[in-house]
Amino acid sequence: MKKLIILLLFPIIFYSQTSLTDNDIYAAAGNEYETLLTNIEAGNNFPAVSELLHKIGMVDDETFKTKFDVLNQKWKYIEQVTSGNQKPRVAYINWTGKKVKGYSQPIITKLEIWGDTEYIIKFYINFWSRAINFKDTKPGETVTTRFLSDVAALSVGTNGQSKIVVTTAKDYYK
Repeated sequence: MKKLIILLLFPIIFYSQTSLTDNDIYAAAGNEYETLLTNIEAGNNFPAVSELLHKIGMVDDETFKTKFDVLNQKWKYIEQVTSGNQKPRVAYINWTGKKVKGYSQPIITKLEIWGDTEYIIKFYINFWSRAINFKDTKPGETVTTRFLSDVAALSVGTNGQSKIVVTTAKDYYK
């Protein structure tokens, strides 16, 4: 009987969205941007990402076009102000998701943000409120922080480019 119950509950547990309520997430957040990025319906978290990028000086590049795929979304943000002949710095965002019965939007399984190191680090330290010591972090190293069920791994690049990969803790610690 126990095996039957476990088999019946497995799809519900495996494919479900986080059990945390909005109030739980807000209570755990250390600032106005910090929120879950994975294991949550697409659209419930992206305004926080977009608003923070805008605050640090980046805007959505409306000319950036990719093939529309409901389970794999990609955006490009560009530096709002540049001087002289300087090329604007860029940041890309890509999230992948899965369809889950009972939800109108896909559930995000992974979010990646990459681009100019200065902006990626600014995003990282302003989005997550956990104290991180960058003084001892060298190019090529990865630092992580955890917020509820998310793990955000920042890889500091050696070529002026860096990347943040956010996955569920379950996937990160496999």
